[in-house]
Amino acid sequence: MVKTTINLDDEIYAEIVKESIEKYGSTKNISKIINQRLRNKKADARKSGKRIVFKVREDLASLDADNEIRKGWEESSK
Repeated sequence: MVKTTINLDDEIYAEIVKESIEKYGSTKNISKIINQRLRNKKADARKSGKRIVFKVREDLASLDADNEIRKGWEESSK
């Protein structure tokens, strides 16, 4: 297991806290909720067979590349 710090949007954090309290009775298991959601998302992506496609240009900065990846992911999730 690896410990790391992540920044969540307030809305997402509230959903995860609520789910953790409903399932486990406390917020001590937030990591379990996040891991399960990530596993489910990964499994769904495999089932759908969709790929994220984007073109990389030589002049594309890394932040721009992140935005292109995010845009591709959002379009493939529709």
